[in-house]
Amino acid sequence: MATVSNVLFLKPLPGRLEALMRDIAKASNIIKRAGGKFRAWNEVSGPNAGTIALVIEHSDWKDYGNYMAKLETDKDWQSFITEINSAKSPNAERLVSALNVEVPS
Repeated sequence: MATVSNVLFLKPLPGRLEALMRDIAKASNIIKRAGGKFRAWNEVSGPNAGTIALVIEHSDWKDYGNYMAKLETDKDWQSFITEINSAKSPNAERLVSALNVEVPS
């Protein structure tokens, strides 16, 4: 079985890092409750220094499907997404979002 992951790259907007970190903490709690393994990575050097990668891992496609089904009905998640998407002053720029599957090695 291959690990499946969602990855979202965010570039914090000037003066908004603290608020973004609060958003990430809130999202992390909901994601973990729904069964996702959540990690946040900060690029400290390279072409996208300061970018934060949010990674949610699932053991396989079935686990991913169960997780997505839970999120679709989670009222806290729906409220959180509505709040983020309707913000007049966002905390970060969304750069890239991807769904990945592990390559057997």
